[in-house]
Amino acid sequence: MKSHGVGLGRTALLRCEAAAVPPPTFEWYKGEKRINKGQGIEIKSLSSRSVLTVNNMTEDRYGNYTCVATNKLGTANASVPLIPPNTAPYGSTGSANVPLACWCLVLALASFISVY
Repeated sequence: MKSHGVGLGRTALLRCEAAAVPPPTFEWYKGEKRINKGQGIEIKSLSSRSVLTVNNMTEDRYGNYTCVATNKLGTANASVPLIPPNTAPYGSTGSANVPLACWCLVLALASFISVY
């Protein structure tokens, strides 16, 4: 996971990928609250990826975002902070892999953030 500062009025793109069989469904959360589309928030999900777009960044949109991937064999999640500029440690990176024990199934989840 990477943590980047996002300026007010900018757009942040958070990408979540999961390798799972059967393909997972995705949900996004800010803190404990589930995020829905609308009011500058877009969510697009494909079979192995979900992208959360936060348009026109405002102060109330800063916080910890979590992607949850679920299939019939289990659930995995990864979180990334969306923070104001100049508060992210330079070059701060990390990763999150969450395996599910079920024969050969591995559900690995990683979250990335891009700012533009």
